Amino acid sequence: MAGFQSAKDARMSLSFNGRFRPNASIAIFCAALAMAAPAHAQSPGRTFAYDMPAQPLGDALLALGRQSGLQISFPPAAVAGKVAPALRGENSALAALNQLLAGSGLALRADGPGRYIVFVDRATPFSASRLEPVRVYGEQIGGRVYSREEIEETPSSNRDMSTLVATHPAVRTNPGAAGSQNRGSLDVEEISFYGASPYQNLYRIDGMDATNRVNPASKNLNLQIGNVPSNSQSYFIDTRLLEEVHVHDSFVPAAYGRFTGGVVDARLRRFSGKNGLKLDYRWNTSNMTQQRIAPGEENAWAQGKPGFAPKWKKQFYSAIGDIALNDKAGMVLAMSQRQSQITRALLGVDETGKQIVYNHNHYRDHIDNFLGKFSVQANADTTADLVLKYSDRRETLASDIFRYTHWDHNHRAYGLSGNLERFFPGGLITLKAGWDHALSNRKSPDDELVTHVVLPLPKYTSGGFGREQTEQDTWSVKGRVDFDPLRTGALTHIAYAGIDLHQINAGFKRFQDSYSLNRVHHADGTYTDRSKTHNLPGSVDVKYHTESLYLSDRIAWRRLALDAGLRYDHESFLHTGNLAPRTRLDWDMFGSGDTLLSAGWSRYYGAEVLQTALWAERQRLSRLEIDGKGNPVDRGPKPYVTEYAGLRMPHDDEWAVSLRQRIANVEGRINYVRRNGRDQWTRQRIANDDPYRYRYTNDGGSTTDSIHIMLKTLEPWRVGKTRWNLVATWGWQKRKTNNDLIEGYDGDARDPDERVLYNNAEIRAIDLPPTSFYQPQVATLTLIGAYPSVGVTWSNMLNWRGRRAATVYDGRGPAPALLDRYKSADMASYWTWDTKLTWQPPVIQRLTLTIEVLNLLNRMPAVAPSNPRRRTSPDTYQSGRELWVQVGYRF
Repeated sequence: MAGFQSAKDARMSLSFNGRFRPNASIAIFCAALAMAAPAHAQSPGRTFAYDMPAQPLGDALLALGRQSGLQISFPPAAVAGKVAPALRGENSALAALNQLLAGSGLALRADGPGRYIVFVDRATPFSASRLEPVRVYGEQIGGRVYSREEIEETPSSNRDMSTLVATHPAVRTNPGAAGSQNRGSLDVEEISFYGASPYQNLYRIDGMDATNRVNPASKNLNLQIGNVPSNSQSYFIDTRLLEEVHVHDSFVPAAYGRFTGGVVDARLRRFSGKNGLKLDYRWNTSNMTQQRIAPGEENAWAQGKPGFAPKWKKQFYSAIGDIALNDKAGMVLAMSQRQSQITRALLGVDETGKQIVYNHNHYRDHIDNFLGKFSVQANADTTADLVLKYSDRRETLASDIFRYTHWDHNHRAYGLSGNLERFFPGGLITLKAGWDHALSNRKSPDDELVTHVVLPLPKYTSGGFGREQTEQDTWSVKGRVDFDPLRTGALTHIAYAGIDLHQINAGFKRFQDSYSLNRVHHADGTYTDRSKTHNLPGSVDVKYHTESLYLSDRIAWRRLALDAGLRYDHESFLHTGNLAPRTRLDWDMFGSGDTLLSAGWSRYYGAEVLQTALWAERQRLSRLEIDGKGNPVDRGPKPYVTEYAGLRMPHDDEWAVSLRQRIANVEGRINYVRRNGRDQWTRQRIANDDPYRYRYTNDGGSTTDSIHIMLKTLEPWRVGKTRWNLVATWGWQKRKTNNDLIEGYDGDARDPDERVLYNNAEIRAIDLPPTSFYQPQVATLTLIGAYPSVGVTWSNMLNWRGRRAATVYDGRGPAPALLDRYKSADMASYWTWDTKLTWQPPVIQRLTLTIEVLNLLNRMPAVAPSNPRRRTSPDTYQSGRELWVQVGYRF
């Protein structure tokens, strides 16, 4: 059935007892739904007078859809032979739908805005109905939804959100992200949308901001004062625990703001009304993984230096409990632990104290997750949720140049939020409030880091700096109203409006006095200390608030529909206010909904990075007490200064065109997106001879042109007794930029007229191929087949990376110009094949056995080039064949 839905229709999903219930989806923008609108839309909460006789269930569902305006899809095999009871009297549309399905063994599932699928209960996931034709038209133009089933079927290593979306055609990861040298780590990679800063994405969990804005570009794993590694994702979530993940890369609705890249919006599960428990155990070891290490890096890898993992054992545990307290209240509790035991070497000496030995120990890298969602349906119009979130990643590191010490990196977040949804005669109002605390800290034993010179032993380091920490507290209040469709003459309007309020407190803290120094030991047992720095305890804080207002209206007229949105963001950190228009025009070219042409222009304003305010104050917490010659000094604090007055928020302007075509059971899309990045943050010295004074500027800029094509099946293909689904994507990007994304907001920006040498030819610096987050062509083919009668699902993913010219620095050119000189390193194209085989034995259907092989054909080309001038940048090779084994049981 096709038709407009009210705001209440568009935000309904599975209820606690198999009925529909509201959720926070904003997918009411779906062009296909809007184009098929009738003159009058009905709310499912309103009552209708029914007089339907007992009849075949399929016919009854069609009749109900016509009368109520609900959109109902169902596989013919699921309703075949079933008879619906007579339906008479006044009742709401949803209650009527439940009445028709009562006793049928079927359940409901939301599939995009206002669309619902009737299917056999999930307890028998290999039932024929799961694989029979069901049309899935719910994804918004410019967005993609990763469902729970797709997440489970996608081959993945560490089950994090970056890995899940890495094959999206708009997304690029750094070339070394899939490298061999540190495969035992559980760290989460950064991602870039359309060449935008990887630190300017928006991450959300159940509608609440989950983005770290303190210093996400800090990635140095070594033990250094003031160095606290971090990430732009506050929560390192196990995707196994999620209901779905919404990704918006273009045509992003006005409800989302404070980003210039893309949006990754994770949704948690609501309880189903049936008690259940799912347990999973998954493991992998270095013996089950092929690795290739660059020449010259064998020792660093074998010793397990930070950034390397020679031997490991990974074990993942997860449990998901679905608990019904009664027919109107319940909860989903989901938890997991992902751990990796990595072997690393620590420096030592033999009994004589004159011979170096290495002690190999196991050091733990683990991530704990807990997600809880408690839901109550007070009545047919009111639903409330309480959400608890917890994520804790702890990594212990050691090095073969350190003696008697190790250090821990911790990236932790926890939060609490509430959600209230209330239908009223004109639409739906949603209220949210929450608090999130995110921190990154580095902890090491002792409070004195000493670099020892003891002849004839090699130089080594001992001790540590104690504990240092960055943290961010975010208080949020949000309100949104979705209005029922409104007819004004020949026009139909679907509008929503909202407000977001945030208070952010962030800072850096050193918990104790600490020292760093060089110590030269003499033969008579005495020693001399040099270059001694005293690092004072203290904290540096920044507090600010943001206010956002947004309004959007989808105006439909015949075969045209215009999405017109406007967002206003104000923040007190830099005291800026910005207006961000969002527009998209859809044309249903032939009136059938099968051919849709979309075009639009939008502006996305980014968010502040608080390192700009914290950097100088952090540096002032240091005092030099002994100089490099061993002489005492009393210079007081160094005169560090950071200027950022007048800094503007970075923004991206987007022009986008999309064509979607459906033929039979296949959908194809081609998208063109152009992003102009402006006012990107960079840092530079105020004077070249003054290392203590810096200024943040808006000198960074980029231009990215992108084309991507997608082809997917809307209905599974039948081959004998098997069913197959296919998704194929290809993406192309061309980017020009004057700064390096990997350095983020602390990097420098080249002047537009600066000249360099590239392959011995003089060119503009901005014309150099980008050095990070750049891959001109990518393609992915996903093919998933199932054999229901034997309980087998086979998932395959072919990933192709096209040839690219990597940029390698090669020193200075000849006098008198002495231009920076670069040369290209040809990185060949390559492809990998990931496969996953899942079996639910028909005799033990609650048991699930899975074997997963990443890079099945063991292709290990170089993915990052050697730098002839920097010995610390050798080739990085693609990780080889990687085997995972998993077992699960459902109670």
